Amino acid sequence: MEIERVQNLTEDDFVNGYLKQNKPVVITDAMKNWDIKRFQPESLQKEFGDEITQIYDDLFDLQNVASLGSYLKSNFNQPQKECKQYIRWYTRLKDVDFLWSDHVFEKLVDAWSHPEFLPKNTLLIPTTTGEQPMDITKNRFPYKGLFISGKGARTRLHRDPFNSNAILCQFYGEKEVVLYAPDQAPNVMNDTEFVNIKNPDHTKFPNFSKATPACKLTLKPGEIILFPSGWFHDVTCATDSVSVTWNFIHASGFQDFRSFVLQHPEDDQLEIVRFFLGGLAPADSGINEILEILDAKFAANVL
Repeated sequence: MEIERVQNLTEDDFVNGYLKQNKPVVITDAMKNWDIKRFQPESLQKEFGDEITQIYDDLFDLQNVASLGSYLKSNFNQPQKECKQYIRWYTRLKDVDFLWSDHVFEKLVDAWSHPEFLPKNTLLIPTTTGEQPMDITKNRFPYKGLFISGKGARTRLHRDPFNSNAILCQFYGEKEVVLYAPDQAPNVMNDTEFVNIKNPDHTKFPNFSKATPACKLTLKPGEIILFPSGWFHDVTCATDSVSVTWNFIHASGFQDFRSFVLQHPEDDQLEIVRFFLGGLAPADSGINEILEILDAKFAANVL
């Protein structure tokens, strides 16, 4: 399968041609008017080098905290070194004190803009109680963050939580991406884990030999990729890399999201869903109450 690389993508074409079709796409020109220099390693070092960041392994497990400057010094411009750890510097996504990056994005707000193809008014998660359009540069989105990683750092195969879609904007360097379609689930995961596609355990994943990747591609600077709901992706930094990412659920995914919540009421990531429902749902809301709120607000707006 060849993933389309497109230009001049409109919101309607994005929603109807890719979101509703659950089809990945690479958009090659949506970052052309952004001040990409602000996201280069040298600029980030100068502006935020003393900030303490979150450092993870290849499966989102927090390993350490350290200054951005110390990470860049140890892991960037090291051609003989394969980096094993990854800065994932998220904005607030739950009501706990942590090393969130909201203040960093506030300083970078004028360096980029909400992609023209990305809906502002028909999002299910995140949502607001008013009519103000959502703006990725100003508003919190689930898992919105800066991904900063030395060459070789990797995010192992996974799919994104609670049927959400993910966007990845590549500001600096290149990433090697391997995608598996949702129908490959029996081949690439078991009840609790995803296979390590570079070192598979065939005892735990006996069907992996049957797995067929949908595609392999290189994401280049200035490109944006959509990882649609349910798609498995494995991403390795071919070079030192800086990206921005976030997740969302569009109104057209309402029924799939509702079904997921019903089928997985104990999923720990639903804590993040509650956070992004904001004033719509108290922190201790039960699943039925959350569904009632969503039904009332969005059932009439499914596209």
